[in-house]
Amino acid sequence: MDTTGTITSFSSTPMTRFSIGGDVYGVQDASTSYSLTSPDAQTLRFQVQQGDHAWYDSSSVDRSEVSGAGNIPGGTPLSLNYQFMVEANGANGSFTNTADGWFIVGQMHNDDNASGVGTSPPFAIQLVGNHLQVVARYVQPGQNPSNGAGNVQMLTLWTDPNPIQTGVYNNIQIQADVSNTGGGYLKVSINGTQVVNYSGPLGYGQATNWEYGIYRSTAPETVAVDYRNMTLLTGSSATVTSPSTPTQPTAGTTTDPTTTPTATTTPTTIVTPAMTQATTSPATAVVSPAATVTTADPSVLGAMGAMGAMGAMGLAPTSASGWSAPAASASAASPPSLDFSRFGFDTDGLATAAPQTTNWWGDQGSAAASQAGNSYALLNQYLAGSSGGANGGMIAVAMSGSAWTQNSFLTKPQS
Repeated sequence: MDTTGTITSFSSTPMTRFSIGGDVYGVQDASTSYSLTSPDAQTLRFQVQQGDHAWYDSSSVDRSEVSGAGNIPGGTPLSLNYQFMVEANGANGSFTNTADGWFIVGQMHNDDNASGVGTSPPFAIQLVGNHLQVVARYVQPGQNPSNGAGNVQMLTLWTDPNPIQTGVYNNIQIQADVSNTGGGYLKVSINGTQVVNYSGPLGYGQATNWEYGIYRSTAPETVAVDYRNMTLLTGSSATVTSPSTPTQPTAGTTTDPTTTPTATTTPTTIVTPAMTQATTSPATAVVSPAATVTTADPSVLGAMGAMGAMGAMGLAPTSASGWSAPAASASAASPPSLDFSRFGFDTDGLATAAPQTTNWWGDQGSAAASQAGNSYALLNQYLAGSSGGANGGMIAVAMSGSAWTQNSFLTKPQS
């Protein structure tokens, strides 16, 4: 794997892909000129204004992110290293953040296709006002990880007591193993000072992928953040050390990105999670000149039918496993990328010059072909006697949005 964090085949167009350090990332932004830029081959700059959101979001969120196209299996050690900076957007070079729900600048995203429900990130780096914070979540094995089910345990592992400095790149190092069945841990160091040393269940039992940029509940101020030298190693390539004996973390006190979190309770079948939290702010990194935040009007994309409803939960219509595979084979240290061609992504490989474009849900075929296919499937399902969860003798219809394909199937009474 390329451990330099070099950006190649860069694109800022939503639903296209490019490489960072040899790994493939997909673009999720509002398709404005300022949403996502690459000032140099090591740096990505993300910016949002109020109303900027991805194609699947509702108007209640602002988003400019890139999402890893390859899933990391649960129970796999991983090591993330990058430098992070917020740009001044307030008086006298200050940073202003009035988002009253959440403001995530980096998240380990769950494979929601595998879980079957929408989830909040197993762990995230976020901002509360102008203070950096680390949170984590998990459910016990076999439990429903949706926020509405009431099983998610949220832990606030660290909040910086000092406000974040603008124009300063902070060195962030993350070591983790997202596992809720044993061996889970999360360690975070900022500017050489370890601020989180958590050992315990982490995540929901599914694979994850790294997603970063800006994802916040909508707010009036323009904000911009910069990432550079981002590298991700997994498996035997990740440098992992055993956490020291930790202390009990504090219960969740931060608003969940989708719903208000339920109170944290000690698990009954899993060892009580624990961590060591630093009580001082990490050392300051080297000051870097802050870029000027532009004030051009946003170009907002409307939500697409049910996609907007998914966006209200903070979910992309796909998880990481859905992005199409890169043209260049990944290294042994990098997990394979799975196929997402059904979501409209070009699966012929990563572009090497021009950004890839796609026709959203463009693989549905003609109306005649769809009708014939549905009729054949209907007959097969009736004869096979497999009708899913509907009542016998009903005709079930699955559709979302005026432009999506309708799928019907005839149910058969079960014995």
